[in-house]
Amino acid sequence: MKKKGLKRKMIAGLAALAVFGTSVGLPSMEQTVYAETSDLPAETNTTFAKARELEFGSSMAGTLSASDNSRYYKFSLNETSSLNFGMERNVSESPINILFYDASQTEIYNIWNNGPGSVSFSRGPIYLTGGDYYVVIKVGCYQSLSFTVNKDSTGESFIETQDVNNDMASDASDISLKKRYKGVLAQNEEIDYYRFQVPAAGQLTFNMTNSVSDTVKYGFYDQSLNPVYTNTVRSGYKVTQPVQVKRGVYYLAIAKEDVNKGVGSYTFSIDHTQKGQTRPGTNNVTVKKAKINSVRNSARKKMIVKWSRVSGASGYELWYSTSSNFKKGVTKKRLSSSVTSKTYSGLKKKKTYYVRIRAYKNISGAKKYGKWSSKKSVFIRK
Repeated sequence: MKKKGLKRKMIAGLAALAVFGTSVGLPSMEQTVYAETSDLPAETNTTFAKARELEFGSSMAGTLSASDNSRYYKFSLNETSSLNFGMERNVSESPINILFYDASQTEIYNIWNNGPGSVSFSRGPIYLTGGDYYVVIKVGCYQSLSFTVNKDSTGESFIETQDVNNDMASDASDISLKKRYKGVLAQNEEIDYYRFQVPAAGQLTFNMTNSVSDTVKYGFYDQSLNPVYTNTVRSGYKVTQPVQVKRGVYYLAIAKEDVNKGVGSYTFSIDHTQKGQTRPGTNNVTVKKAKINSVRNSARKKMIVKWSRVSGASGYELWYSTSSNFKKGVTKKRLSSSVTSKTYSGLKKKKTYYVRIRAYKNISGAKKYGKWSSKKSVFIRK
């Protein structure tokens, strides 16, 4: 073909890409562009072995067909990063598939777009630990496309890669008490482990903000990895949880509740109050003594407990037992400050139950308790 004819086709192709760059946040400045036309040699990045280097923030473009339907790109991350993917194409009805693979060519994330009106679309953030990756684009019919991948650091406290991470207790990241940390759960990881030392028996106060896109679960474990306390935190929520511990080495594990859902960051800190000490700010706070008004056997194997509201209380703790000194067989209930009566069922017939209650206030992540009420008893006749 004559040189002038080839030049005209290349100029037309670059003009079309300039139009693509006006949406999905694709840069409109001069960028590296890999273009294909019917007059140029076919692209060679059609396998993992021939993958082309992906340039973050630069527009990649190509023309694919049903028989030549895949393009392979490779990239590397030094640390856990968030990626945002933007795509422009000239066919909206045909399916398009964008797949991310790790260095072992194992699929870890899949973007599927197959619907009318989806000429342009974006996905993200996509979280990946540090390491080597591939992104593969597959189409179902002839179409021209242009895409951009932008990368941002997550600012994770401990750098994680596919080879070096804290995904096992044996590789736990060492942390200190009373210091704030940031972690990330990526597409290609399920759990983070942290290890810390408790200098004396007392109370840990776990403070966590969950910015992961789904519920996460957390747990404290002793040196032998026996569970001490476990719970969950929903996406977008904070938790302040007291945990009683002895002196020694402990592990904190933070994981996806559903291994197929949830990516993003979380922050946490662990405070410690030695047994026999009070947390700062709690000495001058007083909580009034609670009072039980009545306890009665209301129905078959049930009892109703009623008490007076304590002004300023954050909640109540109620215990009941067949032991008058509450030394064995104790059932413990945590109750909202708005509740002043409660029904308990499943009790044993012909048994006497003893009940007591106390109010508490939440102060700086700790609970300040008032005195126990006088105990009351009820005989379960029916």
